[in-house]
Amino acid sequence: NKLRIIVVSPSNHFVFTPMLASAATGTVEYRSMTEAVRSANGMIEEYIEGKAVGVDIGKKRVTVRLNSLLDQYGETEPPEIELEYDHLVVAVGCKVDAKGVPGATNSLRLKSCDDAR
Repeated sequence: NKLRIIVVSPSNHFVFTPMLASAATGTVEYRSMTEAVRSANGMIEEYIEGKAVGVDIGKKRVTVRLNSLLDQYGETEPPEIELEYDHLVVAVGCKVDAKGVPGATNSLRLKSCDDAR
């Protein structure tokens, strides 16, 4: 059996976040701190831009809501697909949480390239 790796992620690139402040000031170009998901690992066979919204462990299926180019217009619900798997690796990432830090809701965050622009 051939190993087949499918990556599902809402972003098509990885970001080296310590360099975001330098990119925001213009001393580093964005392309020098990002790497495309597809090129990050030569064993990745397929990349799907979307979010895993459900897992059926019994049937070994993951439901993925695809990113839509129309999201900003809010006209339609993005389509969903189901992927079958033999082995599932879940890496949930992170979100910025301002709870418990006085004044944090008034600050700028640097977690993505869009934040640095």
